[in-house]
Amino acid sequence: MKGMKHVVSTLLAGFLLALASTGPAAADPLAELQWKNRVLLLFAKSRSDASLDRQVDLLRDYRTELRERDLIVLRTAGREESRAAIGYTDLGRGTARQLRQRIAPESSRLTVILVGKDGQEKKRWNRLVQPDEIFPVIDAMPMRQREMQDGETDS
Repeated sequence: MKGMKHVVSTLLAGFLLALASTGPAAADPLAELQWKNRVLLLFAKSRSDASLDRQVDLLRDYRTELRERDLIVLRTAGREESRAAIGYTDLGRGTARQLRQRIAPESSRLTVILVGKDGQEKKRWNRLVQPDEIFPVIDAMPMRQREMQDGETDS
């Protein structure tokens, strides 16, 4: 009986250790970007959704402004893996599924979601969004306010 208790407690300890290493932080594909980048997530029903391409095209014209705001754009179309559309980050396999579970985007149309450096959703749109609508949301964030103040004093 003692041997059985030892085996069970060893298995339980191993299970709890495995569970701790795959908890919410490990399941969050954006965890590596937290405190470094803001993220604009673009979700579309399928790769053939023209609004997804149009949204990326609108943002490409503002690369400098995106970089100033530490903003990376990620796209997820249908069942494809998520990938960087503007900016670079290395996304692992299964990222699309994890993001869809976490974010729950609209399934039938373009969904654009702004995630702050703290990893929290800041704003959601279920339509094409102009960059001049996104930037004021970012610029009003307390962390961005501090970044802009620090930038002015560095010059």
